[in-house]
Amino acid sequence: MASRPKEYRGSVEVAPRRRFGRFREAPKQRDRGGRGHEIVKEMSVCSMCAEAHRDKQLAIEEAAKAAAAQAAVEESDDSYGDDDE
Repeated sequence: MASRPKEYRGSVEVAPRRRFGRFREAPKQRDRGGRGHEIVKEMSVCSMCAEAHRDKQLAIEEAAKAAAAQAAVEESDDSYGDDDE
């Protein structure tokens, strides 16, 4: 299953028109909207294939975290301001 972030707009219900009377009600907020995720692609697979896919995804995420940590270490090891030139 592939998903993507999605922002949902809210909708406002317009108050009915009145012929008589001085005061009108404010428009009513029907749906506030918000943020979430929507499914882009969904597949039906057997449990063994789903587990294999999940393991691959976890391995990819772990490799990305390790690469980010390594890049942070290398960035902190760079010396700034040394006058050894």
